[in-house]
Amino acid sequence: MGNKKEPIWDGTEMKILTPLTGDFFPKEESGWENEFDGDKEQLDGRDLMQYRGSIQKAVDRENSPEEEGGDICNLMEYFRGSDSVKEKVESAVVSVESAEGTLYGCTTLRLKEKLEPGELYELCEYITGQYSDGWGEGFEQRDIQVDGGTLNVHFWQGGRMKFQIQTAEEKKPDPETEKASDSKKEQSQDLEKARPCPQKKKSRPKLQLIGHEGNIFSIVGDAGRLLSRSGQKQEADEMYERVFKAGSYYEALGIISEYVETELSSAREKKNQRKQKPEKTPCR
Repeated sequence: MGNKKEPIWDGTEMKILTPLTGDFFPKEESGWENEFDGDKEQLDGRDLMQYRGSIQKAVDRENSPEEEGGDICNLMEYFRGSDSVKEKVESAVVSVESAEGTLYGCTTLRLKEKLEPGELYELCEYITGQYSDGWGEGFEQRDIQVDGGTLNVHFWQGGRMKFQIQTAEEKKPDPETEKASDSKKEQSQDLEKARPCPQKKKSRPKLQLIGHEGNIFSIVGDAGRLLSRSGQKQEADEMYERVFKAGSYYEALGIISEYVETELSSAREKKNQRKQKPEKTPCR
């Protein structure tokens, strides 16, 4: 019999990137102890790039099974959320990933089916919990030996985590398909130029922020469901994408309040009205 081959994964792979920070403790014999007075040096994702190999090895050790021949740590084995998420996500494995000169924490998902925005938010909330009280809590206590000292790495940053979503396509786009797509984009842009009249604005459902206890995942999930029920699924998806890229909790609340009517909506609209000057309408 020949060697057993790994099954080919024909699903979708998604990577969820989050910021990394670290604490560097210099060695006493290095002669740096007077400079740092025995204190740690705080590092961000750019600083941690030089230690990427050592950090990944430490992550691999954390993911390694205790018994020989076992499976690596799959965070989905401990997921107790929605059945739909359990059915769609095959595995969630932690690693590190570099992007534009910065090192990020990375949870790689193997998906059987595409996640809906609300399901993705639920999963991100679960990963946040794993980074703070589960997998990440244990990992940040592991000493990583690097040149000149010892490093401790933190996957959880406190407050609202900022996520970046990356999807890996199995197939490369066909050049002819790309040309056709570019042509369609040009036609679409021409149509937009030919339609200067604004479309009728859809009514916004109401959402009360009080009672959510500051949980942005709960707030955006409720807002998305309200929009979908009112026939605005496209707006819901757009809102989810923008909130993911928000730099703060309050910025995320402001984005949500553009799509659903909240206690913040009227104040934001009045502020925008004061900033904007009246423009001539292109329609007659």
